Amino acid sequence: MVVRAIRLSFVGELGWELHVPRTSCLPVYRAVMAAGAKHGLVNAGYRAIDSLSIEKGYRHWHADLRPDDSPLEAGLAFTCKLKSSVPFLGREALEKQRATGLYRRLVCLTVDE
Repeated sequence: MVVRAIRLSFVGELGWELHVPRTSCLPVYRAVMAAGAKHGLVNAGYRAIDSLSIEKGYRHWHADLRPDDSPLEAGLAFTCKLKSSVPFLGREALEKQRATGLYRRLVCLTVDE
């Protein structure tokens, strides 16, 4: 059995993703749960990834971003090469939006109990 461990996390914390052949999923899952029991490892549910990642500012296309959100509005300007002279599709529109200012912005709020 080949298990590929990839240093990747969609929740903003240090983590690993295991890529396992489908026929080996159950044995690998059982082995991980058994090894992690002494460390308090429990199942959290797949949808926890969505709420944990948004706390770190990681945006999800299916939930947080829409086709009409620009990288500037979504807080993702760092993914564009606006500080360089590298051309890319949409650069002029982003530069214009940056110059005129944003009318909306995706933000994450927290509320004290």
